[in-house]
Amino acid sequence: MQIAVLETFLKIAEVGSFSRASQLLFVSQPTVTARIQSLESNLGQKLFRRTNSVIELTHAGNAFLPYAQTVVRNWRKARQEIALPQGFTGILTVASPPCLWYDYLLGRMADFQQKVTTVAFNAVIGDTKTLIDKLDAGEIDVAVLHEPEIKTDWSTRKLFSEELILVSTTQRQLVRWDPQYVYIDWGSGYREQHFRAYPVDDTPLVTFSDARIALDYLLNVGGSAYLPRRWLEMPAYQNRLYPILGAPIFERDVFMVYDTTLSSEGWRQDAIKTLFSE
Repeated sequence: MQIAVLETFLKIAEVGSFSRASQLLFVSQPTVTARIQSLESNLGQKLFRRTNSVIELTHAGNAFLPYAQTVVRNWRKARQEIALPQGFTGILTVASPPCLWYDYLLGRMADFQQKVTTVAFNAVIGDTKTLIDKLDAGEIDVAVLHEPEIKTDWSTRKLFSEELILVSTTQRQLVRWDPQYVYIDWGSGYREQHFRAYPVDDTPLVTFSDARIALDYLLNVGGSAYLPRRWLEMPAYQNRLYPILGAPIFERDVFMVYDTTLSSEGWRQDAIKTLFSE
């Protein structure tokens, strides 16, 4: 059975459309249809059904899904690891949103590479939902997130708590509303805290889903935003960002998450422990 056939099955299951899957896989729709027909013929089961113009997995399709994910995942890992230079044990794939790479994981990665010389490092950057999906599909080994999902086979460990404080590019007092306020979407938990603290009708003129890009905007244009307190301690931002005294402070936890079923190899477990050791 060709890996391309399984990848096609997984993509259709993900997007719920043969035509959309063909676009994402860069193949024609007849090719997608032929692959699924071949797979269904080999299995002797229908894998998809059409419901209200949406393609859904059948009972057999749902049962086959985890097996297809495992085969494709192992194939991708095998392709990576057999291409490693001699002397390397494997590749550790670590993922996080940009804001946590920026001042936390980059330093961890540098320390890791000094301590562990036989494991290659693959850094993945993305939003929380995308990374959760990648972790679920076995495409990454470990994710560092603010709001992780909890699943049966996943191990979750709190790494640290961070404070988000209101900062401004000018030294000033707290005001009811700053017309230059830049809203950063730190997630659903933050949105609830922010609404309780600022139940005003004013709408920020600028909103960012990524804090690092928001920071660049803030430094170029000016204004205020909620940023991690630890960023203010970085030399690059001293005398450029100022905390606003009296403003509400929000706290967020940072977690490390990995699938225990995918980290059964001893070297992978050791690598994860080393990366996050104190």
